[in-house]
Amino acid sequence: MSLTSGLDDVAVLSVTRQGVALARRLEASLPAKLTVYVTAKYAEDAPEHYVRFTDKLQPVVDAAWAKHEALIFIGAAGIAVRMIALHVVDKRFDPGVVVMDIQGKFAIALCSGHLGGANELARLIGEGIGAIPVVTTGTDVNETLAPDVLAKQIGADIENWDALKVVSGALVDGRRVGVLVEATVPDLARYAAKNVHVTDSLDGFDAGIGVTARILETATPTIWLRPKVLVVGIGCNSGTSEEEIAREVDAVLGEAALSPRSVRELATIDLKKDEPGLVAFAKSRDLALRAFDARTINEDAPPFERSEAVFRHVGVYGVSEPAAMLAAGATTCLVTKQKRGNVTVAVAMAPR
Repeated sequence: MSLTSGLDDVAVLSVTRQGVALARRLEASLPAKLTVYVTAKYAEDAPEHYVRFTDKLQPVVDAAWAKHEALIFIGAAGIAVRMIALHVVDKRFDPGVVVMDIQGKFAIALCSGHLGGANELARLIGEGIGAIPVVTTGTDVNETLAPDVLAKQIGADIENWDALKVVSGALVDGRRVGVLVEATVPDLARYAAKNVHVTDSLDGFDAGIGVTARILETATPTIWLRPKVLVVGIGCNSGTSEEEIAREVDAVLGEAALSPRSVRELATIDLKKDEPGLVAFAKSRDLALRAFDARTINEDAPPFERSEAVFRHVGVYGVSEPAAMLAAGATTCLVTKQKRGNVTVAVAMAPR
C-alpha cells in the first residue's frame, strides 16, 4: 500500500536514541516503505535492518535526497533546514520533507508540501502515531483548492507553472476563482471549495483553473491543467521519418486547438508497431504506442471512413481513425483522418 500522493519510498533520519524509538513507531504505522538511517552510536537500540552511519549526517542526507521520494527528519527543524539547504531547488522535483521532534509530538511539513507529498505525509503521521500535523501552505490552511495538488490527483500536466503563484494567491486571498472542466474529465465538484466556482467560461473571474485538453483564450489569469484524455491514431508509409511524423502530429493538434500535453498514447496497426520513425517519435514524447491487429480494426472499431486503397495495402479499411477510437474507448473521432504527406493522423478523446 502506498500513500495516496504516490510516495512509496521514504527515508527516516535520526541521530538520537529517542529518534530510534520513534522510527519504530513510524515503521509500524505508515503505509510506505521506510528506510531508517541511524547513527552507529545507537546501533544496539536499532533493528538490524536499519542503516547505520558513522560519519556526519550531511553525507547521509546528500545521498538520501537523490534516492528517496520523501525525507522525515527526527530532530530540530534548524538542523533539517541546514542539511537540505544546498539541495532545495524546485518544488516540482524536490522530495517532500517532514520534521518531527524526538518525542513525536509534532510532524511539520517543511517543504514540497503539495507535489512532494509532505503535507499528506505529515497528516498520515498524525493519524498513525497521534502527532500533531503542522501544515502551513495557504491553500491548505484556508481549506481551498490547490491547483498543483489537483493536477497530481487527476494525473494532469501543468502547462504554465508561472501562473501557479498568481492563481494560488487569488485562492488564498479569497478572490473569485473559476474552474473550467473538460466534459471528459471525471467530475470535479468534489474539489470545489470556498470561492471556487465550476464554470464553462473563465471570463470575469479574478483567476482561473482550466482543466481541459483544449487550448482556449481568456483574459483571466489562468493555470492550465492538461488531463491525459487524447489518443492520436497514426498511419504512415514505410520509412517515414520521426521528424515528419512529429511535424504533422503537432500541426494537426495545433489546428484543432488541442494541447500535446493531453495526449496519453499513440495508436496504430500492428504492422507499423516496429516502424522506426514511429517508434522514435513515441519514445521522444514518452508515449506508449498501442497497436491493433487487422481483425480488431475491421470487426471491433466504431464506424470510420473506409478506404479500399488502404485495405489493399495493409488489409484494413483505415488505420488512424479506428486505432484512435479503439485505444480511447471512444465512438467518434475528435479530429477525423488528416492525410499529410506520408502520415495520416486522427485524434480521439476518451469518454468520462
